Amino acid sequence: MRVVVVLLVVLTVPLMAGSYRLLSDTLDLEVGTYRFIKFRVSPEMSDSTVITGEFKTEPLPAKIEFILISELDYIRGWEGRGEIDTLGVVYAEHGPLLMEITDFGDFVLVVSNRGNTDAVSIVADLSVSYKGSGIMYDSLPFGLTLLMSILATGVVVGAVLITFKRMSSNK
Repeated sequence: MRVVVVLLVVLTVPLMAGSYRLLSDTLDLEVGTYRFIKFRVSPEMSDSTVITGEFKTEPLPAKIEFILISELDYIRGWEGRGEIDTLGVVYAEHGPLLMEITDFGDFVLVVSNRGNTDAVSIVADLSVSYKGSGIMYDSLPFGLTLLMSILATGVVVGAVLITFKRMSSNK
């Protein structure tokens, strides 16, 4: 199973056109505690988006839980108002991490130490990778340039017509 995950990571990461670092740090988690990482996936980044990377835990064997939820579900769960829809869960000791993100929006990745009897340190290097440039095309600058060009042309044509009219009436 791990060989398949490693092959998927190795094959999918080079195909990705863009990425940004989600976490590159060591997290110390006491028993029953968690850390959360908020991040955003814009519509331009939502094509084949995945969380990829490597992590390891100390001391071994200590399994860590990675839970992907929307930010709205995180707030709902924190306030105790309704059900939480998890988008992805990985429960492992160490190795590669691959979680698919199927939509765009604001997300929270929860790194949890529930189920262990001791404190755990996690060394993680995680990124969000996606196809495409991730750059949103903004038509406003082009539209404003076109509008200003049309207005300038209209002012020049109007000035020329007024000048010709006045010159022809003076004769």
